[in-house]
Amino acid sequence: MGLEPLEGPYVRERRRPIFSFDEDFTYSLLEPVFRDLGRGADFERLSEESQRKFCRELDRCDVEVEPESCEEYLDSLVRLCSDITRECTGKSFKEWRLAGHAELELRKAWRHFVQLVALRDFEWENLVRYLSDPTAAWKAPGVYAVENSANMTKMVRYAISQKLMVPLQMWALLLKLAADDVPKRGYV
Repeated sequence: MGLEPLEGPYVRERRRPIFSFDEDFTYSLLEPVFRDLGRGADFERLSEESQRKFCRELDRCDVEVEPESCEEYLDSLVRLCSDITRECTGKSFKEWRLAGHAELELRKAWRHFVQLVALRDFEWENLVRYLSDPTAAWKAPGVYAVENSANMTKMVRYAISQKLMVPLQMWALLLKLAADDVPKRGYV
């Protein structure tokens, strides 16, 4: 009776989700997207269900999405951005007049995210392996670059914010441009 060969020490199906590791932090990264839009826009209007959906969708990138065949995933991210925008501002992308070229630019930013995650750089892989290893806390020092949970939390937060920087900045820019394009009404 032999063991089935694995493709590597950490098969993708065994990878723990990293964006859901600290959902509150991941969700808090949406704050700058909706800041200064006015008209009642606030990231805190996002429901808990949508917050979890956002984190789960991001986790899919690391666990199941291949960069060569990610068009459907990019579509789902752009739709999710529109849904989140509707919840946080009361208007969807279409109502913000962000269809067409603007959505294409956001897709490019999300493609960048997919490629960054797919690179599997040392720090990212080390964090994923640490989080995915049920015996990590009992390993000898030096097995992982992460030596305690406080450092791990900081490292995960930093990695998440770095991976999401470009798409969230593009999303914020598109909304800001759309908000500046809408005539302001005063109470005169």
